[in-house]
Amino acid sequence: MGGMRTTWGKRAWRFGGAWLVALAGLLTSGEGKAADEAAFERELAAQIQKLDPEAATLFAEANAARERSDLASAAGLYEQVRARVPKFSAATRRLCTVKLHQGARNEAIALCRKALETEDVAENKAALAQALLLRPQGAAPNTLDVREAFELASSAAARKPDDKFAQLLHCESALQYSRFDQLRSCSRALERIAPEFAPTYLYASMVDASEGHLDKALEKLERGKSLGIDEATYTSLKGQYEEAMPFHERYGATMLYGFLGWLAGLVALLGLGGLLSKLTLRAATAVPKSADENATGADKWLRRIYGVVLWACCAYYYISLPIVMSLVLVAGGGIIYGFLAIGRIPVKLVAIVAIFTLVSLWAMLKSIFFRRKEGEPGDKLDLAEHPKLRAVLEEVAGRIGTRPVDNVYMTPTTEVGVFERGGLLRQLTGRTERCLVLGAGVLDGFSIGAFKAVLAHEYGHFHNEDTAGGGFALAVRRSVFTMALSLAQGGAAGWYNPAWLFVSGFHKIFLRISQGASRLQEVLADRWAAFAYGADAFTEGLKHVIERSIRFDVHTQVALSEVIQEKRALANLYRYRVRGKTPEDAEIEKAVDEAIHAEPSPYDSHPSPADRFAWVNALPKRTIESSPDDTLEVWALFGDRAKLEKQMTQKIREAVAMNHGVVIPAGKPKAKVKKDEAGEETDEAEEQAPEAAGAA
Repeated sequence: MGGMRTTWGKRAWRFGGAWLVALAGLLTSGEGKAADEAAFERELAAQIQKLDPEAATLFAEANAARERSDLASAAGLYEQVRARVPKFSAATRRLCTVKLHQGARNEAIALCRKALETEDVAENKAALAQALLLRPQGAAPNTLDVREAFELASSAAARKPDDKFAQLLHCESALQYSRFDQLRSCSRALERIAPEFAPTYLYASMVDASEGHLDKALEKLERGKSLGIDEATYTSLKGQYEEAMPFHERYGATMLYGFLGWLAGLVALLGLGGLLSKLTLRAATAVPKSADENATGADKWLRRIYGVVLWACCAYYYISLPIVMSLVLVAGGGIIYGFLAIGRIPVKLVAIVAIFTLVSLWAMLKSIFFRRKEGEPGDKLDLAEHPKLRAVLEEVAGRIGTRPVDNVYMTPTTEVGVFERGGLLRQLTGRTERCLVLGAGVLDGFSIGAFKAVLAHEYGHFHNEDTAGGGFALAVRRSVFTMALSLAQGGAAGWYNPAWLFVSGFHKIFLRISQGASRLQEVLADRWAAFAYGADAFTEGLKHVIERSIRFDVHTQVALSEVIQEKRALANLYRYRVRGKTPEDAEIEKAVDEAIHAEPSPYDSHPSPADRFAWVNALPKRTIESSPDDTLEVWALFGDRAKLEKQMTQKIREAVAMNHGVVIPAGKPKAKVKKDEAGEETDEAEEQAPEAAGAA
């Protein structure tokens, strides 16, 4: 380390001297001012005012001339002040700095010595040190001058530890006098008191270089350049630093910046997601001018921006995978190499590291190439058996101005949604398969009029092409899920794994962007529903879906718990009469109200229901044609309600058996069939009631 210091000391001394000469103008303007320059000037003005008011005026004029670089006038005025007030050393000191700036070094040194003889203060010591250090460019340093300057600057810095000029001279004199301990201390002082001063980072870089911290030296040199270090000094020092730097240190910074840039890209995507979410809220509250205006209005540009940002996010994911793989390899290989380097190999630990590395790499490769086969979302209905349902589907499609769904799938729950299947060619030719998913649990009490409005919302997605395309985003979503699942199953889902940190972090960013786009799509689809069937019908329909979701969940939990505990049969969950205690209706109403008014998070795919109600009710009103059948229940559109309910109940029994290992029997054959008050058949032997689900 000592040899390193000597080598770098000589190099730094050479460029330190060149730097000081190049900044002669800066140094001569400092001439020993205190840290608070304004206060220092007021103090000097007050001193000379007491001694000689006329001299005070001359001194002020001299200072003004010096500030505007009129050195000849400044020198003459300072001479007049000296003649009138010889004991006022500040005039002599400033005349010294003016002469130094004019190139009269010997005369300047003599004047600074005179000022110090007159008054032994830190400012005069610093000024003389400056005069001794500055010399004509190319001139060899005088050892005696350098030594004296070092002693003077050290004393001045000790007296004025917060004086930038004193510390600067202390650093330069320590550098030229090869006193690196002093150079280290004064450079730290400069970093504390002058963090925006270019020489601060020049000397700090030399200190780091002398101690072998070349990466830090380069960083500080770059900072100094941004603040004003001249190009010649910067280029020369940078070349010397890089020449002495090991390979990993030379390119490590570049790799680090690349990594930080990669992280910055993720942060930028997150920021864009937040910005677009705000724009979505603004678009949602902007009411179209008329009911006849296209429901998408002027918000098409926002949808396009969302599409571009989402595409960029997806592309960023695939670009990131090689980077993350490299990080995993470097981390795992680095740990193993470290054990080999120290000559001691803990076999079990090395094996664990190797396994984690391989599991992580396999999870990432699997996420790229593995594709899960998608099953059917539910039981496909034969629309020929339900002509009334088909008629409603076609009616709503006609009002929205789009093609009706091709298939309807029924599920046991309360979901209502649409999706579109088909490759790129089918998308381009408009021959995709449009599907409606309809939960049996949502149909009780659902009026046909409200159902049409909800269906119009779903068709609005088709009209806006929300369900078309999106293959890139879907592929990324599946890839992220596959990677996360593989890491978790392999026991590598931890904070210590770069792959897990990436997939969990990216998932949040991806959700923020994709769900933001989804919120915009929901708002625009709501407008289609309101314009086609009215805000009241859509509000009724959405409230019903929310309420049925909560009531059906409660009924299902209570009913299944009772059936399993009492070992009873269950043929029709939707008509099962619960014998035990059920939650109070007030509790359910409270849960419904909370669901409607819940504040959405940035990761939610839908806006708050309360906001959606407010937005559609703010739309321009229009006359809506209604049908007498709109007040009937949606079940009236289906051919055989009981058959469908039992079919969905069978799905639930199968799910319970698969997930919990509990087999629930379907029940005995019907002993007697009777009709309830609504005219629907109920199985008396199984003690099922038509109103059971709704009363849960």
